[in-house]
Amino acid sequence: MTVRSRAALPQPYDGMYAAYATALSGARLAESSKSRYLNRVRAFLTWTAEASARGALGRDPLGDMAAAVGAAHRYQRHLRDGGYAPATIDGMLAAVDDFYARRGIGATGARRERS
Repeated sequence: MTVRSRAALPQPYDGMYAAYATALSGARLAESSKSRYLNRVRAFLTWTAEASARGALGRDPLGDMAAAVGAAHRYQRHLRDGGYAPATIDGMLAAVDDFYARRGIGATGARRERS
């Protein structure tokens, strides 16, 4: 099996990811679902860090609900523009909503592709 090296998330994203992983570890989900959510949230945080560094997100999308909603919508557009299948986009958004819910911010309300 090949193991890919992942670049470390920058601060504060690394701490948020670690806290999410800890919270998710106690969830009543299948291990495969937890793994999938962790991978999807890591991808979202990586995208968020890069978009924030470019100044594309404005306010803090990890602490402000309005900014979180905007970031989720921009991420959805990014995935759509990247050619991801609707089912994949919906799965990514479900993980993003779970991440925000476990942070106490709430769901982003991003409309699912297959609704």
